[in-house]
Amino acid sequence: MENSIQTLHELLAQKAAENPERVFMRFEGKKYTLSNIDLWAEYIAGSLVAAGFSRSSKAAILARNCPEFIAAYFGILKAGGIVVPINIMLAPDEIRYILNDSEASVCFYGEENRDVAAMLRDMGSTEFIPLLKANQMHKHTAPAASASQADDVSTILYTSGTTGHPKGAMLTHKNLLSNAVSCTKALDVFPKDRFVVFLPLSHAFTFTVCVLLPLYVGASLTLIASVSPFTKVIKRMILDRVNIFVAVPAVYDILAKRKVPLIVRLLLRLRLSISGASALSVSTLEIFEKKFRVPLLEGYGMTEASPVISVNRLGRSSSKHGTVGLPLLGTEVKVVDDNGAELPEGSAGELTVKGPGVMKGYYRRDADTALTIKDGWLYTGDIAVIDAEGFIKIVDRKKDLIIVDGLNIYPSEVENALQKHPAVAACAMIGLNDRGRELPVMFVMARKDSSVNELELKKFLRGKIASFKMPRKFVLVDELPKTITGKILKRELKKWELPA
Repeated sequence: MENSIQTLHELLAQKAAENPERVFMRFEGKKYTLSNIDLWAEYIAGSLVAAGFSRSSKAAILARNCPEFIAAYFGILKAGGIVVPINIMLAPDEIRYILNDSEASVCFYGEENRDVAAMLRDMGSTEFIPLLKANQMHKHTAPAASASQADDVSTILYTSGTTGHPKGAMLTHKNLLSNAVSCTKALDVFPKDRFVVFLPLSHAFTFTVCVLLPLYVGASLTLIASVSPFTKVIKRMILDRVNIFVAVPAVYDILAKRKVPLIVRLLLRLRLSISGASALSVSTLEIFEKKFRVPLLEGYGMTEASPVISVNRLGRSSSKHGTVGLPLLGTEVKVVDDNGAELPEGSAGELTVKGPGVMKGYYRRDADTALTIKDGWLYTGDIAVIDAEGFIKIVDRKKDLIIVDGLNIYPSEVENALQKHPAVAACAMIGLNDRGRELPVMFVMARKDSSVNELELKKFLRGKIASFKMPRKFVLVDELPKTITGKILKRELKKWELPA
């Protein structure tokens, strides 16, 4: 990282000063230069400061992908504030919780969230500002020098809540900058590269990999409001000559299974694709690479690590299917037992991480922070194996472990086996209490053009997994509850009533 750059907004300002007319962002056919975005952010910062926004004040952004989101993000930082991005798919009560918990004094909202903003407007001290108003904001006064430092919190990102109530991970300027810079060294990215951004900007993976990384190297991005309809995404990728595709496994699963016309594959100019945010199956990876003739690099991370921890690289010796790659430069990893003792190579244990990307802690939750960060090591809650070459394989979530008659069952192992059934679109296995014993139950969502039954699923799994790992019950469902990035919410499944 360049020594002169200490904060995220300094990164934008420096890049804009070096090459003001360089196109940084494309959105619906319009182009935005680095100077456009930087000046826009200055206007927003000036308006915030003029309205009494002070250093370390929190401002939320509740909006789908749009240029105003990025301008507001950097504007809040230029005013010395802390950004609280909010997932627009959350329910009003969940949004209310985050605004209250983060103590956000301002919430910029998109037009699509107008009704939610109206519902929450009387909630307390938060002022709701239409994000489109950012277009009309003028520089009332130059922002007071925020004197932000590298170790100051820049962003509070709330965890997805897959295992409980969301907690606000405090990420510093240094956390996010160092993570973006380390990603540029792991991935061969150049100024001529063009990223596509249809994943939500409110997610850590999207903002670090698809905004900060291209900003740092001088590349550009095509911003798309939504992944749906996907034909619009493909059309825009072709028109804007996008060559780096970043998505979550759910998108790669669809692209691997669906027929994609040869002409579309020929018109796409992809040279690199990246997967993150949840586990990618080896079969999906191999089918996608063969179909599109482009390398697909799987990575791994978590919000609390800013977020990237490891990634597969280009080149046969730097990539290994079925793993999430090698740790980023400057990031240490080890697996430990329940007492925190390091386990030998090849052993399964909880993955712990140390490095410049590890968060400062959870906002207003010292006890939770102490449980998650011990002696500088971030306890991920994921069970992993590190092989002799240093590649990391994620086995499962520690909390998802099912114990039947003293034997450990990792649900992802059974899920991966069942996922290969041609009629299975998605599945998730959880352990439910059955008269004092854990009962492995598999929830299965069939593909729309297929049907399947419990007997067929059992027959398919027989011989592929040990008999004690066989689900005791299969539940066929129309949909599975998921987060915005496609992770299945197993805590929600535990609330469902099973059919008799």
